[in-house]
Amino acid sequence: MKFQFINSFLGGDFSAMDIGITQLATILNKSGKHQASILDFTFHTKHWKKHLHNNIKKFKPDMIGMSCNTLYMQYVKAISKEIKEHYNIPIVVGGYHASIHPEDTISIPDIDFLIVGDGELSLPLLLDVYEKGKDYEKVNGLWYKENGKIKSNSGGCFLKNIDDFPTPNWDLWKDLDKYFYYLGMLYMIGSRGCPYRCTYCDATGIVKAVKGPYYRIRDARSYAKDIASQWEKYEKRGMRLAQIFDQVFTFSPKWVKEFGREYRQQTDVEKHGFSTFARIDNLDKDRLVELGKSGCKLLRVGIEAGSPYIRNNIYKKHISNTQIRKIFKIAKENGIDFTAFYMIGGPAETKVTINQTIKLARELKAARSAFFIYKPFTQEGMQQIIQHGGIVDEKRWAKADNITFDAVVKLKDIGPRRIELMQYKAYLQTFGPRLLKMIMTDKYRYFTNLTTYMTKGLKDGLDYHYLLPYFHIYGYEWVNK
Repeated sequence: MKFQFINSFLGGDFSAMDIGITQLATILNKSGKHQASILDFTFHTKHWKKHLHNNIKKFKPDMIGMSCNTLYMQYVKAISKEIKEHYNIPIVVGGYHASIHPEDTISIPDIDFLIVGDGELSLPLLLDVYEKGKDYEKVNGLWYKENGKIKSNSGGCFLKNIDDFPTPNWDLWKDLDKYFYYLGMLYMIGSRGCPYRCTYCDATGIVKAVKGPYYRIRDARSYAKDIASQWEKYEKRGMRLAQIFDQVFTFSPKWVKEFGREYRQQTDVEKHGFSTFARIDNLDKDRLVELGKSGCKLLRVGIEAGSPYIRNNIYKKHISNTQIRKIFKIAKENGIDFTAFYMIGGPAETKVTINQTIKLARELKAARSAFFIYKPFTQEGMQQIIQHGGIVDEKRWAKADNITFDAVVKLKDIGPRRIELMQYKAYLQTFGPRLLKMIMTDKYRYFTNLTTYMTKGLKDGLDYHYLLPYFHIYGYEWVNK
C-alpha cells in the first residue's frame, strides 16, 4: 500500500520537523510491503490546498495519516475535511492528543482510524489488515468506525525496546535544504517519554492513557553512532547543529558518559556540535565536564519562572534558584551555554512574579532566552488556573496554534493583553543588549544578512513574525554560507 503522511501544521512556526512521522515513514519503507512519503505544508501554507491536491494526484495514496498535537487540531480538522470532500481515502491519526483524547478525536467526522500509543507495530499491521480484509480486531490500540459505530481495541501501548527502530530518513522531507538554510539543524531522538510529571506537560495525561513504560532510552553508544552518521550524510547540505530532542538526555550519569565517549570516537566534536534538552536537577559537575568535551554547545533547560513558588509549587519542578545559578556557572566554565525557557502568565502569576522571571533571566544571561506564553494543555493546569482566580478565554484558546505568542488566560490581576506586553518587555530587556552588540560588531553586514534572510523567507512563504526572531537564533552569521 501507498501511505501519505501529512505534517499537519498550517501556522507560522517553522522551527521543527516531525520526528515521529519521519520514523514511521522510514519503518514502512523498510518493511518492503508498503511505500510511504511525507507531505509538508511549511513552505506552502498560503496555497496548501493546491499543494495537497497536487501531491495526492501524484503519489496516489491508499491511506493518509497525521499526528495530532493539541494546538494543531484545528489544522487536522481542516485538512481532513478537504481530503474527504475530494477523495475517498481513509484517514488515520495518532500522537499525543489522539492517545489522550481518543473518543473526541475519532468522533471527528472525517477521521476513520485512530491508534493509541506507539504506532511502529500497529500502523504496519493496520495497512496489512486493510489491504487483505479489514479484520480490524487484530490491531492493538486501534479505534475505528464500522457501520456508523465507533469501536475500539485494547492493547495500545508504549513499546519497551526502541533500539531496533531504523534511523529516521530525513530525505523524505522534500524541503529539507530549506530547513537547513533557515535553521541549520537536524533533529535526533534516542529516547521516548519523560520520568517527570510537570503540571503543564502532556506527559501527565499520556501516562494515564497508554499502558507500558513511558520513559525508554536507547543504547548510548548506538545512538552516538547514529548522530555521527547523520553528520556524515548531511553536513555538506547545510547541517550546522545536531538538535537532540530527548526530554531528559542527562538523566543518567552513566549513560551520558557512555554517549560522550562513543561520540568522541565517532566524529570531530569541535566541528560536529550538538544541543540537547536537560533539567537543572540532573546536571552536575561530572556530567557537565563530560558534555563539554563531547561537543555539547547548548543546553536547553526549562527555568520556567523566576519565582520559586511558581516554579516549584505550581509547576512542580522542585528546582531552587541556587541550583540554577550553580549549574549555569559550572556549564559556562566548561564551554557550554544555554537556551533558557521561561513561561509567562501561568496559574497564580502576577506582575510581581513575571518581573521576577525577567530579573532572573537578565541575571543568568543565557545565550538565548525564550519567553513562552502559558497554555493550559493539562487537566491539572486548567484546575490550577481556576483555583487561583483565573479563567481561560475560550475564543483565544480556540485560535491558539503555538506556545510562543498569544495569551489565552485571564489571571486574577492581569489580563491576556498585559501578559503579552510583559513578554515584549522580557525580550527587550534580555535580547536588547545582544542585538546592540550584533549591530555594533557587524555594522552594515548585520542589516545585509537580515535583509537576505527575511527576503528569502517571505519569498518561500514563511511568516515574518517567526522569521525575525529565528534569524537571530538560528540564521545569524550563516545567511550567505
